[in-house]
This record gives sequence, C-alpha cells and structure tokens, in this order.
Amino acid sequence: MADSGSLRKREEKEEEDDIVCLDPSFFVDRSYEMTTFTFGSHELRLLCLRAASTDFDLTGQLVWPGAVLMNNYLSQHPEIVKGCSVVELGSGIGITGILCSRFCKEVVLTDHNDEVLEIIKKNIELQSCSENAHAVLTAEKLEWGNSDHLSGIIEKHPGGFDLVLGADIYILEIFLLNCFYFKALAFVFHSFDM
Repeated sequence: MADSGSLRKREEKEEEDDIVCLDPSFFVDRSYEMTTFTFGSHELRLLCLRAASTDFDLTGQLVWPGAVLMNNYLSQHPEIVKGCSVVELGSGIGITGILCSRFCKEVVLTDHNDEVLEIIKKNIELQSCSENAHAVLTAEKLEWGNSDHLSGIIEKHPGGFDLVLGADIYILEIFLLNCFYFKALAFVFHSFDM
C-alpha cells in the first residue's frame, strides 16, 4: 500500500512539473510592419500586422476591408469631414482617423484594447513628423458601455464632436439589450449637442 501511495504522489509531482504557465503576452503578435496605404492622393505610412492575431480581442492590429472602403470614400469626399472634430470608434491601427486628420481640426481615436492603443499611439507619433496632418490627433481608451471611459472622453472634449465614425465595428445583439445602447446614444446626442 505504501508503495502505491508514494508512486501516486510521484506521478502527481511529475504532472505538476509538466505544467507550463504562459504569460498572456505569449499570444500577442507584435511583428508590426511599416505599410503604405494610398487613398486618392493621400498616402499613409502606418505600422500594422499582415494577418489577424490569435486573440479575437486584438483584431484592431490590422486593416480590415470596411476601413479601406470608408477611407476611399472619405478621400473622394473630404468635404464631409473638413474642419470637423471627429471621434472614431474601434479605431484599430488608426487608419481612418489618421486619414481624417488631413481634413479635420481634431480626431480622437478610440479602442478598448491596451495593445491596440499602443499601436495607435505609435502611428500617431509617425504622423507628427508629417506635414500632411492638420488635426490634433489623440488616442483614448473606450470600452463600449464603460461609463468611466465615456465620461473621461466627454470631460476632455466638452464641446463634443461633429462626427462619430466607425468602420468594421460589430455590435452583438445582446449589447443592444443592455445599458450600453442608451449610454452610447447619450454620448452621440451629447456629442452633437442635441
């Protein structure tokens, strides 16, 4: 009996030794590449990934088709955003907001993921050297439904925004059933001073 008990303890110890704990950053791909995007006569050089991350929460590390479509449209119709203050929801790497900075007076790029916010900030820094950016560009954390994040943005921008943009953003139906919907509407209405 004693032998089987010590054998079981030894096997449990070996199993514990086989457990490997990985830091969450192990799954984060930071192999960003400088990529040139052209929209009409506007060229943007931004850091981004070429493929999606393994973490669904990091989809903002690359450029999605909706942002390309929106940017093509905005480059053909810059009068839509000319002179406006803009907040972009789910900015990802910042491609739409950074293009808008060519025409706007102020652009606030938002995302909920800290890793994605870091790449936005790096891309904003790249624009500070460009003579093409005319707007004040900032990045803010915005987790939809988080009243502290919403309040912080409204506090920093008490005049609100002329335009709210979002490309490739997806709202699950369940979000429409909770207070997020009403807080987002309040944010939009407040932004337009309605």
